[in-house]
Amino acid sequence: MLRNIDIDLLRCFVTIAEMRSFTRAASALFRSQSTISTQIRRLEELAGQSLLQRSPHQVVLTRAGEDFLGYARRIVALHDEALDVVNAQSVSGPVRLAVMDDYATIVLPEALARFVRSHPDVELEVTTGFTRDLMNNLGEEFDLVLATQKSGDGRGEVLRTERTAWACSNHRDVDFALAQPIPLALLKAPNMYREWALAALSEAGLSWRVLFSSSSIGAVEAMAASGAALTVVKAGTAHPQLRLLGPAEGLPALPASEIALHLAPGRQSAASRALSEFLSGALRQDSDTAIG
Repeated sequence: MLRNIDIDLLRCFVTIAEMRSFTRAASALFRSQSTISTQIRRLEELAGQSLLQRSPHQVVLTRAGEDFLGYARRIVALHDEALDVVNAQSVSGPVRLAVMDDYATIVLPEALARFVRSHPDVELEVTTGFTRDLMNNLGEEFDLVLATQKSGDGRGEVLRTERTAWACSNHRDVDFALAQPIPLALLKAPNMYREWALAALSEAGLSWRVLFSSSSIGAVEAMAASGAALTVVKAGTAHPQLRLLGPAEGLPALPASEIALHLAPGRQSAASRALSEFLSGALRQDSDTAIG
């Protein structure tokens, strides 16, 4: 018996898998939760097995769902691309990108300049901020978010891995980094790197005090580069006057982070897809030099 899968069922499945929530997926697709649930049941009937597993706190993919997700994404993307070609839709219009401050100032300027030159009819708008805040507004304020997340997080399209390191001024002795209580310059809470730093020091039995706190990555790294404090950085984007430190200097190990591209759920505009493909190629191209 020939079985055909409606593209709306696949789009529904992909959106739930990416957002890990029936409620958020329903909102993103402008449908009721009951409609979303019905579509998933219909898709699972066609597939002949469960694809999603619901719990009180989240939605997770089954093994079959993990295997199916890649195919579903490709089919939905190809479907949307075909419609754009048929409709002779040119790459134009607005696209809203959100990105971490350090990547916006260090990694992306030249790449985005190339994108703007090659897509003169696209109206590019870039916003910087903390990953958590940016991700909370994906789909509402932003079409794409370039995010920092813990390595192995499993969300978005991972473009590169960044080594997380302790850092102090390259004009200070390494012994300064272990003088207790350790003076710290960190991003304001809630922030993933701040949480990693404080947890690692506490678990290692090292005392600390937050000397400087800011919402600006540049300000935090400048304070550390001045010699006043220790901080935590992405090795690939660290201030040039910082010395990278780690277990060899007696400091606790930190988790690796990854840079991932997240697209707003639902059908993407031609401009959003063009920027997504461009960033994927540009950031993967020199990822070896960015890992640090």
